Amino acid sequence: MPLTSLLARTYLRYVVPVTVLSAIAFAPLIYLALRVPVPGDVAQVNGVVRTAWLLAGLSVVPLLILVGGVTPAVRSIARGAPAGQLAALRDGFVSLVRALIPVGFAVLAMMIGGLALAIPGIVLFVLLALTGATGAPDRDLGARFAASVAAARANILAVVLVLVATIAITIGAVYMLQRGLPMPLPKAPKPELLATFRLFARYAVAGLALAAPLPAIALAAIATRAAPSART
Repeated sequence: MPLTSLLARTYLRYVVPVTVLSAIAFAPLIYLALRVPVPGDVAQVNGVVRTAWLLAGLSVVPLLILVGGVTPAVRSIARGAPAGQLAALRDGFVSLVRALIPVGFAVLAMMIGGLALAIPGIVLFVLLALTGATGAPDRDLGARFAASVAAARANILAVVLVLVATIAITIGAVYMLQRGLPMPLPKAPKPELLATFRLFARYAVAGLALAAPLPAIALAAIATRAAPSART
């Protein structure tokens, strides 16, 4: 099945389950966004804007975890035996939880590689992006990493395209959202103007959570096509 067809069919059939799973994966960022305060004055505005951008940058972590969550739904479509909505949600939640630790170690490896030199970090980001989709009861952490690297290397252009497009769209969307802020502010802004900056942080994270299922499904589809017999 072509990658684009697998992506479209999975998303359209399971839009509700994958959106719920995305909300679960992004729950920590959503919580942090809800905790962003209204800036008290003009001096604090830049801090709130930087926080919104930081949360947007951190969204790559729940995205990689979500790859694991949507994998069961993708595989059911690829097998030609679509699961029910509740089954997709249940199996997706189990797979998402199983992806937490492997993806956590994958992100740690990316960070260490990035601290050494930028290029190793980027390479690891690409090669380990499918870690969440490589789960199986008999696979240890090393086996999951090896499966992700093998699948990514076999489909390197597709993986890079999905990741680059996701990052570009994220930056563009947050930038356009920021353009709607009332800047520059007057010297004595009204409270309702200051409140829009807190909303900026919340809307940015909420928008990323709503959009995340599409790249997550695309990455899961790449891994599924590389190893169609894999089990979650």
